[in-house]
Amino acid sequence: MYRLFSVLRVAVLLLVSLSFYAPDLLAQAPVINYTTPHTYKLNNPITPLDPSNTGGAVPATIYGKVSTIAGDGFPPYVGILSGVTVDPFGNVFILSWSRNLIYKLTPSGNFSLFAGSGAIGSNDGLGAAASFSEPDGIVSDGAGNLYVSDDKYSLIRKITPEGLVTTLAGNPLVLGATNGTGSAATFNSPRGLAIDAAGNLYVADQANNRIRKVTAAGVVTTYAGSGAVGAVNGMVNAASFNTPTAVGLDDSGNLYVSDSGNGSIRKITPAGVVSTFATGLNFPRELRVDGTGNIYVAEQNGNTIKRISPAGVITVIAGSGRTDASGKTATIQGAIGLAMDGKGNLFVGETIGLALKIVITGYTISKPLPAGMVFDPKTGIISGTPTALSPATNYTITAYNATGSNSTTVNIQVAEPQPSVITFPPPAIVNMDVDNILHPNATSTNTNAETPITYTSNNPDVAIVGADGQIHAVAPGTTVITAHQSGNDDYLPAVPVSQTFTIMKNQVITFPPLADKSTCSPDFPAGATSSNSTIPLTYVSSNTAVATVSATGIIHIVGAGSATITASQSGNNLYNAATPKSQTLTVTAPVVPSVSISPPGMWAGCDGMEATYTADAQNAGNNATYQWMVNGQNSGDHSKTFTSSTLHTGDIITCVVVNNDGCVPLTSPVSNQATINAEPYHTLSLNITSSVSGTITAGTSVTFKAQPFNVQDTPVYQWYINGQTVGSNSAAFTSNTLADGDVVSCTMASGGACIANPIVSSNVITVAVITPEKITVPNTFTPNSDGYNDTWFIPGLLSYTNCTVNIYNRYGAIMYRSVGYQHPWDGTSNGKTVPAGAYYYVIDTKSSSGKLSGEVTVLR
Repeated sequence: MYRLFSVLRVAVLLLVSLSFYAPDLLAQAPVINYTTPHTYKLNNPITPLDPSNTGGAVPATIYGKVSTIAGDGFPPYVGILSGVTVDPFGNVFILSWSRNLIYKLTPSGNFSLFAGSGAIGSNDGLGAAASFSEPDGIVSDGAGNLYVSDDKYSLIRKITPEGLVTTLAGNPLVLGATNGTGSAATFNSPRGLAIDAAGNLYVADQANNRIRKVTAAGVVTTYAGSGAVGAVNGMVNAASFNTPTAVGLDDSGNLYVSDSGNGSIRKITPAGVVSTFATGLNFPRELRVDGTGNIYVAEQNGNTIKRISPAGVITVIAGSGRTDASGKTATIQGAIGLAMDGKGNLFVGETIGLALKIVITGYTISKPLPAGMVFDPKTGIISGTPTALSPATNYTITAYNATGSNSTTVNIQVAEPQPSVITFPPPAIVNMDVDNILHPNATSTNTNAETPITYTSNNPDVAIVGADGQIHAVAPGTTVITAHQSGNDDYLPAVPVSQTFTIMKNQVITFPPLADKSTCSPDFPAGATSSNSTIPLTYVSSNTAVATVSATGIIHIVGAGSATITASQSGNNLYNAATPKSQTLTVTAPVVPSVSISPPGMWAGCDGMEATYTADAQNAGNNATYQWMVNGQNSGDHSKTFTSSTLHTGDIITCVVVNNDGCVPLTSPVSNQATINAEPYHTLSLNITSSVSGTITAGTSVTFKAQPFNVQDTPVYQWYINGQTVGSNSAAFTSNTLADGDVVSCTMASGGACIANPIVSSNVITVAVITPEKITVPNTFTPNSDGYNDTWFIPGLLSYTNCTVNIYNRYGAIMYRSVGYQHPWDGTSNGKTVPAGAYYYVIDTKSSSGKLSGEVTVLR
């Protein structure tokens, strides 16, 4: 029946199931997880349980589903299929061991002969021109080149994507285990092949019990195995195998070997260590490894395809009567070839001439779910309605995609609802809390938060159940509280349970601290209050020599010291006795006041000046009176200050203060003493003088000086000309810009003790100034006594009384010199007439007019 359905499936599969080889289509393995644990109720539909996946996507396929892709009546007859592989372009290549041919199945479904004439041989050539000798293993590299092991002639062949066949290594005439290059190397029945990323081939050299390595250049070496028949682990050169038939590489570079004679899978690490990875297999013929380390094995004699997890767990994927997730039973007979296409499909070559495809993506579950529950292998969703009880059981669910797999565990239990049993604590008197919430503290075997315990009260005058579900105590008394609890999927409703509660209310005393008192303090209330006003408070004093307290809480001061005042409140059938509260009362004896006056010590003043003293009192109370004394005689008006303008040098001022607040007046000791030193007042005066007298010439520099009298500290000066401020703060003022009639004056400000006039004005000085005539210097004169132009006369110099005039001859000798020019030059020098000619003069006006110089000619 299976083969009839296979005929129908293959037509569809050839067209749509095969697509281009895409090893990186799902570059990340899935990472799945389920919420767990779950307890489901009998005969109640469950909420579908979906897996979460944070890794690569999982195709919606049925893991382990088997279909036929070649053979089974499809012409031509393909014979015994020994090997399959898939190239990077999605083409499936199938080896016919018995017919010495290689077939090609394209992604579009075209099935054709790819290489081989059918005759046994070792001829190289293109397509049908080549011959093979029982081809057994096949593998494809990344460029689409095929590598085939010839079993009978012990050769390793290479076939290009165009179908050109060449011999890479081996000698058809010699069987052996010789290492070398090309035909110099020998094999003995080579079978399964694997290829690494560098293009190196690994060969299961079956009859030699060795694993051989062949480089892309055809260099052959022994990779592992001593050649002896056995199952010895260890380093590669010491390890032994028994009929190795296949090899496969994982992503970490580990090489796995089908050690068929030992019924095991061996592992060879990149460091060259050989170990046994899995045992108990029935002639494992071919193997392949996925991206997460799952090993798929074609078990030739066991007629199964098995998967070995990275942890070494072996499961059957197809064959041996296994029913796949689609409900079909797949039969595997003589599985030899095995290949993966990188997109989640496994291809199998059978000795009965069939090529199969097995889907290795989707979800699997480790064991059947409880009756009525369904596992969807395409989505991993668990759903359904449990129809039978089941204990808590762990189910391992594995998700597969083209890259690899990931497993997780979910715990599922099917149970009947449990009874809910409410328990109250033993009956007790319950005190109302501060918030008046009653906490009955019933418990239940059903702790599910969705079905909490609820309460009712039969006496609403004592307790009510509010909208918030809590029991609010209204007043002290007795009430019956009944606990209820509804059922849910896990628990049956509880039988209501009642409990009688006697509710007492606590009384709380509030007693504020007591202020310190003195022996004169009047009676005062203690001030304690209670939360319950129906029962009176009682008081007691620990020290009646200090204070007593009446039944109504009025405290009476007896003497100085300390006493503890305690407030108490008894209870009754509704109220608990209050916890007593105490406060300490401190009573002090009256404090004698004290007073000091300021300014202290000697106060320096002036005769007739008003002096004010101030009292600073301590502990004088709120109604203090002050008594001032001058030389021991009472004075003043009983206030804090004392003012007088009649004090004399040597007078002594003191004060006492009286505290009138207490039961008796308390008078302070006499204060500190203050004395006075009165001085007479002093009058300032200021006189100014000028550096010149009489009339001055315009531009003459004049200095005025201030002469103060009775000055005590540094004075401040201000000079004036005609009432306008000039000069700086200095005792002298100098000017060369004075005009005729200018009035110069000064004011002085000076501080000090007892100064009667701190600001004083000086006398005034009026300045007489003349403006000199313009100086015109003649350049010739005729000293010939004719009465005309006989002297060198310069009228303008008459105004410059301090000027100097010097006349020089051409040799620099002085001819004439004068101070002022009252007597003009008459053309003589030392009483002698000077010769006619030119002379040089220098006139210094000693004023702002400066110096004049030039020539004067004497004519005769």
